[in-house]
Amino acid sequence: MIARVLISPSPDKRAEEIKTILSRFGAKFPHPDLLLFPKDSKLGIEQARQIKAHFLLKPFQAKGRAAVLEEASGLTAEAQNALLKTIEELTPNSLLILAASSEHSFLPTILSRCQVTKIAENYNTLVYHSKFEEDLHKLLEDTFEERFEYIANLKERADFFHYLIKFFRDNLPSHIGNTDYINFLKEVLQAEEWTAQNVNIRTILEYLMLVMPKVESGR
Repeated sequence: MIARVLISPSPDKRAEEIKTILSRFGAKFPHPDLLLFPKDSKLGIEQARQIKAHFLLKPFQAKGRAAVLEEASGLTAEAQNALLKTIEELTPNSLLILAASSEHSFLPTILSRCQVTKIAENYNTLVYHSKFEEDLHKLLEDTFEERFEYIANLKERADFFHYLIKFFRDNLPSHIGNTDYINFLKEVLQAEEWTAQNVNIRTILEYLMLVMPKVESGR
């Protein structure tokens, strides 16, 4: 079985899809043949080695061995490079699931070796986005201190960042003549490239909060 990349801005939708795939595979939580990295796990070169070692072992109960990274956006570039050979050498009865909010979390070499599935948005995802929209409208009028405090307390930083990109792209038509808005959108798109270079997501968001102008958001 090839490796799977699951993309959705909703952690709940990703978790639901992971359970469905594992159920078909015959490995539910917890399981001796399943290596699980919860969403808050450190994901560096050592974890990549753990995954490699896991797949070298014979299955204990299931038809094969599986590994799941609930929030793979935390994988360092070094770890992703270390996983390439593991992905290439997966046996037909092996399963590797990398879940994240965006494809931008992964190196192109990883994506080219995986089956990428974008989970369709539903009502729950729209509600999730609605919360970010309300927060962002407020942040546009907040002080720098209030913006930094919001980022410091935010748990879903990667999801908020991807919504930030969507928000400013979608509202561009109504701000074509606004130089500050357009310049900030350029900053956002540049920051999107930084995520692929493994720049800390909190650092990225704090920088964007610093340069984000106070603009009318077009509500």
